[in-house]
Amino acid sequence: MKLPHLDWVTHDSPYLRQLREGFRLLNFDGEMEAAYHRYHARVFLIRMRWSLLVAIVLFLVFAVLDSISLPDEVRNPTLTIRLGLIGPVLLLNWLATYRRRLLGSLQLLGGVCALVCGMGVVGIIWVARAHGYPLPYEGIILVTVFFYFLTGLRFVVASLCGWLIFLAYLAMELINDLDGAVLLYNLFFLATANVIGSVGCYFLEYATRQSFLAQGLLQDLAEKDSLTGLFNRRAFGERAEASWRQAQREQQPLAVVMMDVDFFKRYNDHYGHNAGDEALRGVSRVIGAQARRPLDMTARYGGEEFVGLWYDLDEAAVMQILEQLRAEVEALGLAHAKSDIAPVVTLSIGLAWLVPQPHQSLADALRLADVALYLAKEQGRNRVVGKRPGSSQVA
Repeated sequence: MKLPHLDWVTHDSPYLRQLREGFRLLNFDGEMEAAYHRYHARVFLIRMRWSLLVAIVLFLVFAVLDSISLPDEVRNPTLTIRLGLIGPVLLLNWLATYRRRLLGSLQLLGGVCALVCGMGVVGIIWVARAHGYPLPYEGIILVTVFFYFLTGLRFVVASLCGWLIFLAYLAMELINDLDGAVLLYNLFFLATANVIGSVGCYFLEYATRQSFLAQGLLQDLAEKDSLTGLFNRRAFGERAEASWRQAQREQQPLAVVMMDVDFFKRYNDHYGHNAGDEALRGVSRVIGAQARRPLDMTARYGGEEFVGLWYDLDEAAVMQILEQLRAEVEALGLAHAKSDIAPVVTLSIGLAWLVPQPHQSLADALRLADVALYLAKEQGRNRVVGKRPGSSQVA
C-alpha cells in the first residue's frame, strides 16, 4: 500500500513517528508492536486457513503414494507419522484458526505446526535410511518453502523453524552415516532453501509492516484533526455513538463536555493566525492528556471549540478532571492582551453528566453540554459548569 503524503499527517501520529524511526529489525515500539500482531493475524488469517487445508491434502496424497510404493517395513511407520502425527497437528491448527480466543496465539501454533511437519518429514527419511530404502530428502525442502511463504508465519518464527529443521536433518544423516559428498550437497541445497526463505520472509514482513503503517496513517488522515492531532468531529461522532450505546446497555454514566477557548477571535485578530494555531495546539495537548483511558476521547469540534467524552466516572471525579484541565490551560501562560477576564488564554467548559436512557440520544447530551458551556460564558468564562438532564447547574 502506498504511503500518504507525510506532510498531511499530524506530527503527533504514532504511525508517522514509527515510520521515521524505522524498523529494520522488524520491531515496532511498545503498543505499536502489539497492534501490528493483531493486524497481521487478521490479514493473514484466510491465507493460513487455506495453506493448512492445502497441506492436509498434500500429506494425504503423499500417504496414498507411500501406501502404493513403499515396502512394508518402511510404509507402516511412514504412514503412522503422516496420519498419526502430521495430519492431526495440521487439522488441529486449522480448527484453531476458527477460535477467536486463539487468534492471538496463531504464530505460536503455526510455528509448532511447521516444526512438527518438518520434524515428521525428517523422521520419515530416518525410517527409510534405517531400512536402506533410498527415499528422496527433497520433501524437507518442500516443507521449508511452504511454511516460509504460504502459511503467514512472521520472519522470526519461520526462520527459527527452518533452521531447527535443518539441524535436525543434519543430525539424522550424521547418525545414519550418509556418504559425505551426498550429505554436503543435500545440506547445501537445504541451507540455500532456508536462506532464500529467510530473506523472502523478511521482505514480506517488512512490506506488511509498511502496509500496516500506511493504513494507520490513512486512518489518522481520516480521523484526526491535522492541526491539533485530536479526533475530528466526524470521528468523534462515530466513536461517541458507540460509547453511548454501550453506556445505555450497561447503564453506566457518561460525561459529555463542550469546551471553548475564551475570546479566541480577538486572539487571532491581535496575534495573527499562526500564533492562534500554536495556541490551539497547546490547548489541545492539555485536553488530550486528560483522556487516556480506552473509552475516553477528545476532539476538535470546530474552530476554537473542543468536545470530550469520559466513560463511567462519577460527577465529582469528572468535575475534578475538568477543573484541572481548565487550570492547566490557564497555567500555559499564553499571553492574551485582548481578553476581558485574564491576561492569558483561558478555557470555558460545559459538562453534561448523565446515565443514558432509551429516550435520550447523544445529540441530546451534546445540546445539554452546549447549554452548560453557554452558562459558563454567561457567568464570566474561565470556569466549569455542569448540568444534568432536567436539573439545575452544578458549578
